[in-house]
Amino acid sequence: MWMTGVAIAATFISFALSSCKKTEETKAFITVNDSIGNPVEGASVTLWQDTAVNQVTNNKAIIRVTKTTDSGGGAEFVFALEAYLNITAQKGNKTAHGFVRLKEHETVNQTIHF
Repeated sequence: MWMTGVAIAATFISFALSSCKKTEETKAFITVNDSIGNPVEGASVTLWQDTAVNQVTNNKAIIRVTKTTDSGGGAEFVFALEAYLNITAQKGNKTAHGFVRLKEHETVNQTIHF
């Protein structure tokens, strides 16, 4: 009887601890560098997608999020799900383009250059 109680308690604790486990966010960290590799502060970085169409409703998915790079040339974006997104970075008359594949519950790093 005592062993059964211990087994039940161990099972309960195991489930309780695993349900408290925090899942990582889905993030993209985009770094913008100039042509010689120096970080570009103050660049406008947009992650966007406007080509996905819902097969059931026929609605077009429109994702467009813009952030400004910090002193290290980086901008962080957080999303709920995986996605394939275009990258556009702009500062002054310079523009750079790229692409990033977000992976659920992971941080994906991508660097683009002017």
